Amino acid sequence: MGSTDIRLESVDISFRNEQVLEDVHLDVDEGEFCVIVGPSGCGKSTLLQSIAGLTEPDRGRVFIDGTDAAELSVQDRELGYVFQEFEDALFPHMTVGENVAFGVRQQDEAVDEEELQRKIDEMLELLAIGDTKDDPPSELSGGQQQRVELARQLIRECDTMLLDDPLADLDYKLQKQMELEIRRLHEDLGSTFVYVTHNQDQALKLADKIVVMNEGRIEQIGTPSDVYHHPKTAFVARFLGDNNAVDGEVAETDSDGCTVDTAFGRVAAENVNDAASGDTGLLQIRPVNVAIGDDAVGLDNEFEATPMGSTYMGETTEIAVSIEENDFYAIVPGKAEVGEYDETVRVGWDREDAQFFTEMSVTETETASDILKL
Repeated sequence: MGSTDIRLESVDISFRNEQVLEDVHLDVDEGEFCVIVGPSGCGKSTLLQSIAGLTEPDRGRVFIDGTDAAELSVQDRELGYVFQEFEDALFPHMTVGENVAFGVRQQDEAVDEEELQRKIDEMLELLAIGDTKDDPPSELSGGQQQRVELARQLIRECDTMLLDDPLADLDYKLQKQMELEIRRLHEDLGSTFVYVTHNQDQALKLADKIVVMNEGRIEQIGTPSDVYHHPKTAFVARFLGDNNAVDGEVAETDSDGCTVDTAFGRVAAENVNDAASGDTGLLQIRPVNVAIGDDAVGLDNEFEATPMGSTYMGETTEIAVSIEENDFYAIVPGKAEVGEYDETVRVGWDREDAQFFTEMSVTETETASDILKL
C-alpha cells in the first residue's frame, strides 16, 4: 500500500459569482492524516472536490504526487472518496455486499473472490453492519447506508482517501468507535487521508495536521496541539474548543506579553498579534486553564468570584462563576458542586493561558462581536 502527497497552490473557486475558495495554499504530506475543519459553508467540501477533480479551480493549481492534476482524469487520480451526500452513491439494485465489492472488482477483474468476501465480512463487522450483507440499500437506515459507502471506499485500499464528514449521521457511541477504527485503518494502510468535518473534537483526535477554514480561506494550519494551544486568530481560538472571551484594551506591553484592561480588571496575557498600548481586541481563556479555590492562589491572574452553578459532565464538572457580573467558566476534574465553595471563591490562571487577539480572522470582516457569537 502506497500513499500520495497533495499540494494546492493559490486555488480560487467561485459558483455564480460567489467566492467559495480564495487563495488556498495547502500541502498534505505523503501518508499524513490531514483534517479540514470549519463551520458549515466555509468551503471544506469544495476543497475536497478540487482534489478529486470534481470541481476545477478558476485560478491556481492542484498537484498529486508532483503532477499537475489538470493533466489527470478523475479515474487516473486513483482516489477513494466518501461523499457527504451518500444516498445516491449506492447502487439500489445491488446488495450491500455487492456494493462494497464493486470498486475492488472494477480495479481488478482477476480479484480473488474468496479473499474479497473475507475482507468484506471483516469490514462490515468492523462498521457494525455485518448482518446487512445480503440486504438492498433501501432496507437500511441513513446511518447504515453511510457505513456501506465508507466500507466500499476503505476496502479499495487507495493511496489517498478523501472523506467528507463520514461519521456525521452516526450515533455518539458508534462515532467514538469509528474514530478509533479510522485512525487504526490509516496507520495500517499507510495511505494519505484528507478528512473533512465540522466537529472540532473529532478533528483534534484524528489529525496529524489540522486545517482551520473560515469563509473560503485558511485561518491556520498546524498540529492539533499547536493550533489548539497557539491559535493565531480569535476565530481559531473560539472555534476550536470552549473559551471564556471578553473585550479588552492593551494597557502595557513587555517582553513577556501584555496587560489588558477588561470589564472585571487588569489581566496579564500572551500578546498573540503583537498589539501595542491602546489597541483593542478580544481576550480568551480556556475553561480547562481556569483554576478555582486554593488552586488559584498565587497565579499570574487572580480574582474574586461568585459561584453560580455547576454541570457534571461525566469525567469533569463545569463550574460557572461571576467576576464583577461577567460570566466565567472553569472545568475541573471529577465531580464538584458549587455548594463546596463559599459565597465567594478565588479563580485564576497564568499569563500563558490567557491570549489577547487584535486579529479576529483572516477574512478581515469579522468583529469581536461576531467572534463572541460563535
